[in-house]
Amino acid sequence: MDSSVDEDLLVKGVRTVGFISDRRLCQEISRIDKYSHRSLMLQTLLHHTNLTKGLKLFPLKPVSTDELLVFHSKDFVDFLSNPRPEVQEEFGFGYDCEAFDNLDEFCCTLAAGTLTAADLLLEDKVTVAINWSGGWHHAKRDEAAGFCYVNDIVLAVHRLQARFKRILYVDLDVHHGDGVEDAFAFTDKVMTVSIHKREAGFFPGTGAVDDVGFGRGKFFSVNIPLLHGADDETFCHVFNSVFPLAVQRFQPDAMVVQCGADGLVGDPLGGFNLTPASLSSCVQRIVSEDKPVLLLGGGGYNIPNTVRCWCRITADLLGCELPTDIPDSDNFFLEYGPDYEFDVPRGRVKNENTKEEVDKIIHTVISNLENIG
Repeated sequence: MDSSVDEDLLVKGVRTVGFISDRRLCQEISRIDKYSHRSLMLQTLLHHTNLTKGLKLFPLKPVSTDELLVFHSKDFVDFLSNPRPEVQEEFGFGYDCEAFDNLDEFCCTLAAGTLTAADLLLEDKVTVAINWSGGWHHAKRDEAAGFCYVNDIVLAVHRLQARFKRILYVDLDVHHGDGVEDAFAFTDKVMTVSIHKREAGFFPGTGAVDDVGFGRGKFFSVNIPLLHGADDETFCHVFNSVFPLAVQRFQPDAMVVQCGADGLVGDPLGGFNLTPASLSSCVQRIVSEDKPVLLLGGGGYNIPNTVRCWCRITADLLGCELPTDIPDSDNFFLEYGPDYEFDVPRGRVKNENTKEEVDKIIHTVISNLENIG
């Protein structure tokens, strides 16, 4: 299988990287228990490693509930403004998505982070726009799901299509990007590519290799389902086998990346055995296509490792070296114990993916992609 990191594809010296930095966004996301202070912790580490000096920082531009209607149904948006307990289950609330106070303001803030980043690309202010506080890929048109209250990704794709007609969406989260795929399953203007874990009982249970889209969108939904324990080599092998052909066949004008970090070793809701090196390698490969890129976060429930990962990817985009140790000046320094290092070493999780099965999946995906163009 391919090496986990292709050094020739590391993007060095990219200086037009925009980053959404806004305390309101950090505060709103902290209302989700599973994410706690993750966004603030990341921004703090970016500051203490001096990476913010290489980024163009931008605050949020406000978003109204009317703008959510570009994708979400009116009934759903009305519920956000007036959440009633007797109907909350109808809209996906009550289990993993709590209907708390000021829900409409919360959702508008989450959407604003990614829409602001999309606007940076539309206005040629940057070539890569990062919102690590985005990537809510499970939300449906009229239903919240999987800690995702609003689908900022779908909203951003629609926004980007004002200028970029063909959008390639790549989902690197351990969970299938079902909400985004469902939104574009019938169109040939958006291609969705998702590499994810798929096993019985694992959320959301979708994303089989033969789920390829419908009608005009047939073969524009690309799914690469893997089993428990996928490591850097397996993950990068499937990505490097599929991504170049997807680009060649689809010829995107811009790309959107959901880079959830819940595939990292030790994630309590994951099940892969990845290190930040593999995810960063994939991002560098995507950016090397020299197209506008919207880079988003996603899952990641081992908070310190998620922050390490996104900081590493940001550093690689800027061509910067990270120190071996977490700076002890960081306000969250103690969160990174017991080793207080940047490195996330691979674990000892058994890789259930055999080379034969992985290559069979790749062969199927390639055969499907060859139907395009």
